[in-house]
Amino acid sequence: MRISVLIASVLFGFTAFSQDVVDCEKTFEFIYSQWADVDNMQYHSKKFERHLSEENRAEFDFTIQRSPYKVAGRMADKGHYILFDPAVSEDQAMYISNGFPYTNLSLDIHGKLFRGLNHYTINDAGAEFIYGIIRREYERLPENFQCKKVVRNGNEEILIRAETDDFHWKDYAGEKGETVLSIASKLSVSAYLIIEKNSHINEYTQDCSGLSMKVPSHYGRVVELYVDADHGLPMRIANYDDKGLFESFDYTNYRFNVELDPSYFTVDFLDKLD
Repeated sequence: MRISVLIASVLFGFTAFSQDVVDCEKTFEFIYSQWADVDNMQYHSKKFERHLSEENRAEFDFTIQRSPYKVAGRMADKGHYILFDPAVSEDQAMYISNGFPYTNLSLDIHGKLFRGLNHYTINDAGAEFIYGIIRREYERLPENFQCKKVVRNGNEEILIRAETDDFHWKDYAGEKGETVLSIASKLSVSAYLIIEKNSHINEYTQDCSGLSMKVPSHYGRVVELYVDADHGLPMRIANYDDKGLFESFDYTNYRFNVELDPSYFTVDFLDKLD
C-alpha cells in the first residue's frame, strides 16, 4: 500500500511545540487515501460488547471484498462461516454450519437469531462504517477531537480521540416508520445504547412510530480509534458512555489485496473450508 509522503511528513514529523499531536484533518486524509488502495482485505477481529448486564466476547476472521461488496467471516470458537453478498440478498446472510445445527441457514442480518444484541452486524464489516461514524462526529464537533502519534504494543499508531463533558440522554419521539436503526443513523449515535436505555425497546428493527424514548447526545462520552501509522486501517476501536466501556474491537493479522478464488464468496466454496 502506498503512503503519501506529504501527509506522512505532516503526521509524523515532530514540531517544536508538540511532539505527538498531529493534525486531525490530515489524519483523515491519510486514512482515506490508504483505504482507497484496498480492493480486499483479511483480518482477525476480537470484540468486547456490553449486552445489558452481561459481557459478550467473540473472535472472527474476516475476508472483505470492497467492490462489489462481499463479506465472509469465520467464527473462531465454533468454526462456522457467515456469508453476506448483497447482490444475492441485502438483508439475509448465510450461516454455514461446521457442526450443530448441521445445516446451512439463511438469516435476517438484523434479526434476533443472527444479530441479537450484537452492536453491529455483518454488513458493517470493514472500515467504511466506523470511519463514517467518526468522520461525521468530527465534522459536527471538531473541537472535541485530538489526534496524536502513539506507540501501542510496540506498534506505531495514530490515535483519533474524541471526548465530551456533555454526554447526556435526551427525549426523542419516534416518527412514523422509524426503527432503532434508522433513528441511530439519523442522529449518528449507537443503536445498541438506545436499546439498553429503553426497556420497552428490544429489537433493532422494532417499529418506533410514536414511541417516547431516551437517546444519547453523542456516539459516546469517549470515542477512540487507533489506526496503524503505516497502512492506516483500524487497530483498535473503544467507545465509552456514562457507565464506562461499552464496546471495543481489536484488529490483527491484516492482509491486503489477496488473490482470492473467483468462487470464494459462495456457500459451496466456504462449505469446503476447514
